[in-house]
Amino acid sequence: MDYQGNALRDFLKSNGHVVLQRVNNYNLRSFTEKEIEHITNGYSTLLGKGAFSEVYRGVLDDQCLVAVKKYKDGTRKADLAKEVIVHSQINHKNVVRLLGCCTEENALAIVMEFICNGNLADILHRGNANGHVFFPLDRRLSIVIELAEVLSYMHSMYSPILHGDIKPDNILLNDFFAPKISDFGIARLISSDGTQQTQNIIGSIGYLDPLYSQTGILTPKSDVYSFGVLLVEIITRKKAADGNTYLIQNFIEAFKRGKKVRQMFDKEIVHGKKSIKVLDDIAKLADQCLILENRKRPEMVEVADRLRKCMKDLQLRRREEMPESSGSNYPTNHTKKEQPMQVLAISLDELKKITKKEQPTQVLAISLDELKKITRNFSSDTLIGRGSHAEVFLGTLKDSRKCAVKMLDYPDVEELDNEFLLKVQSISRLEHNNVVQLLSYCIEGNARALVYEYSSRGSLHDILHGKKGAVGAQPGQALSWAQRVNIALSSAEGLEFINEKAEHCITHRIIKSRNILLFDNDVAKVIGDFGVFRSNPDDKINPDPLYYFIPPHWFDFDGYGAPELLMTGEFSDKSEVFSFGVVLLELLTGRKARDRTQPRDQQDLVSWARPRLGTRRVHECADPRLGGEYPPKDFAKMADIASRCLEYEEDSRPSMSMVVKDLRTLLPGILGTASGARGERGLLRLANILL
Repeated sequence: MDYQGNALRDFLKSNGHVVLQRVNNYNLRSFTEKEIEHITNGYSTLLGKGAFSEVYRGVLDDQCLVAVKKYKDGTRKADLAKEVIVHSQINHKNVVRLLGCCTEENALAIVMEFICNGNLADILHRGNANGHVFFPLDRRLSIVIELAEVLSYMHSMYSPILHGDIKPDNILLNDFFAPKISDFGIARLISSDGTQQTQNIIGSIGYLDPLYSQTGILTPKSDVYSFGVLLVEIITRKKAADGNTYLIQNFIEAFKRGKKVRQMFDKEIVHGKKSIKVLDDIAKLADQCLILENRKRPEMVEVADRLRKCMKDLQLRRREEMPESSGSNYPTNHTKKEQPMQVLAISLDELKKITKKEQPTQVLAISLDELKKITRNFSSDTLIGRGSHAEVFLGTLKDSRKCAVKMLDYPDVEELDNEFLLKVQSISRLEHNNVVQLLSYCIEGNARALVYEYSSRGSLHDILHGKKGAVGAQPGQALSWAQRVNIALSSAEGLEFINEKAEHCITHRIIKSRNILLFDNDVAKVIGDFGVFRSNPDDKINPDPLYYFIPPHWFDFDGYGAPELLMTGEFSDKSEVFSFGVVLLELLTGRKARDRTQPRDQQDLVSWARPRLGTRRVHECADPRLGGEYPPKDFAKMADIASRCLEYEEDSRPSMSMVVKDLRTLLPGILGTASGARGERGLLRLANILL
């Protein structure tokens, strides 16, 4: 109590002005009222509102997106002080990062990092523009495990912190569905006896610890109670309070009647005995968190341990049910010492058998020294692209041809080296007009590189949105409707070949507009350097893919990830079909797959466009740069193809062969246009289709 009181006195000064004394201690920035108005563009984009505050989207001068929580009442200086002091104590990956605040009376505000995927309540109860969101059990478990860990961390700090308002609305989700706790308006630093007493009891209906309501004493077990409510929401997908119905009362009554509680489980996550046992364990844990006598509730550290055990049990049961040929998925643990491990599902002996049967690679290896020569020692002026796990340099070969040298940031894992060699062997045989040609490769020391033919026009992403999508970057020359059809079809043909027709098919993890390069005559070629290799598609005896499991946090989905990929990290042909549907939307709309400079309800392209596809509103999606110059029926037809690619259920999406077939029906509509079916190859393709 004394610590908090002294801190508040330091924070508040005379004349009614609030001065942030502790900025330097916590690397926080002090904003002025004018700065807050500037970064929020005059409070133009409202993200959400509560009883005492409103949250707006903001953009800092360095183009960093932020969330600005502005207090409605300029007299709530003490509340601002408490929230900043408590929030500033916490530095954890699962807590929204505090960046600074404004303490001027007319603009009391807190500035935080911006989290793009909304909150847990959106996923559980509100869905998106199309309603229900697929939400598997392992993803739900992963979220509550991380939440339990961060609450345990907060409760065990030198000056322990109680959040006091744990509920789905205060749990934000980032690109990878990792949770981040927000809203520390009720949070408290607790005294040496582990409690905090207040005369002003504040909380959310349905989540408030009954003992706290009666006594006004807030303890770590108050957070445990709220977390128990959250666990019940997770396994039932029902709201804690819905009108006059209270979830916890119904849950406790059902739990007392034994297996009766199973009727409350969300049917979406009930898959036989393997999930029922895990759900039973979670329900039992939730019931213990909800015990009225708080000393009998478990500590958060125990809650985290038991949830991790539930995750291991779930994954163990799944592995036991997996066929031997499908590979091994090691359980995802959530401690620093036990990182998710993903390995090749084929042994080295199997790899040798495969490679012995294969012909030698059709490209030559290149030395690291030679790579340094052709890129001028990887000089910065030859850097033409950078991704999450690779850098691309412009090189010049001895015969004066330009090439793109992709230097891969591979983890030091032997199995992944084997995977790299297997990739090179298969990619070297991908001979197709719509697949970027692999010229050479390097595997020397720690260097792993792929050398490709170079496209001076760059990627589809560059042309539609500007170089690497950088803020302020200008897109290329506007593409006509005919050009867009050609690009969509030629890239689809490349993907069809890679996925379904090549000798060793490759399932891309994900396809983005960055992975589609443009060449002369608007020919698009896809880059085939990533994915999961599988056996020959005609092999009916061993049709299963040769999977290796990749940690979900390695991926940069950036708006292209299919629901099942986002939830489980597992991918398939149909995951790629989904991401290609996003590319089609980019061609139709000219918008980025994810654009954080847009209003919140327009940042995710799929969520924004999907309700308009297949309706009379479809033309609202048209890229303004088309200037209305497109056949309305053909536009609607491509939109329908995109819509089918973006179906939630994998089985409802078409194959890439079907996508190609449907896109070809658009060719007659562009034959008479100035840039339709450009070049000899385009006319030959159209002639072959029509004949």
